[in-house]
Amino acid sequence: MKKDIRKQYNNFANDFSINQKEKNQINREYLYKYVTNVNNKKVLDLCCGDGIDVNYFNNLDADVTGIDASSELIELAKEKYDNGTFHVGLAEELPYEDNNFDIIYSKYAIMTSKNMQPIFNEVHRTLKKGGEFIYLVTHPFRQFMERKNLSSDYFLQTYVEANILDDTVTVIEPTHTMNEYFNSDFFSKFELLDFKEVYDPAAEAVHGGKYPGFFIIKARKK
Repeated sequence: MKKDIRKQYNNFANDFSINQKEKNQINREYLYKYVTNVNNKKVLDLCCGDGIDVNYFNNLDADVTGIDASSELIELAKEKYDNGTFHVGLAEELPYEDNNFDIIYSKYAIMTSKNMQPIFNEVHRTLKKGGEFIYLVTHPFRQFMERKNLSSDYFLQTYVEANILDDTVTVIEPTHTMNEYFNSDFFSKFELLDFKEVYDPAAEAVHGGKYPGFFIIKARKK
């Protein structure tokens, strides 16, 4: 299962689709706050799920394409929304031309890859110069708590089970460090415009603590 971690949503696509519409409101509000000025822009929803955000931005007169590793979620997206273009594919191997998009965004998705670097390379390749990259991911501190062992090694990558959407869905994620998201290679490709850590009440509170559930960044292609 770990080998196909990015396609795990095939196993519970319907449950995820039903529950995320109601229980993903906080992170969705942040995404909509950060993804702005989409009118007449060519946009990619990276790991688009069932297409709910593609539909939202298309209704703001954007030209949005959605791609996801889960064929089941893409089928749901096509059934629900006829105003979007949807593809099955991986964030590490985008089937799009260079300098293609004005905006690429992603919500609670790219951290399911073991390695961020190929994703950042592909985003940089397919964004136009000056294009914006907005992504929201599980916070590494939350992933450390989800190990359920406070004596574990933060720097050693492992897999954790994350109970999400008020415990209605359980996903498996590889852990990451902050340095995987923010390093010299990333800053050579992108200019950081904004960054925020946010508590997510729909995520499991391990040990009863309150800590950031996700962070969101906005960056611009250099």
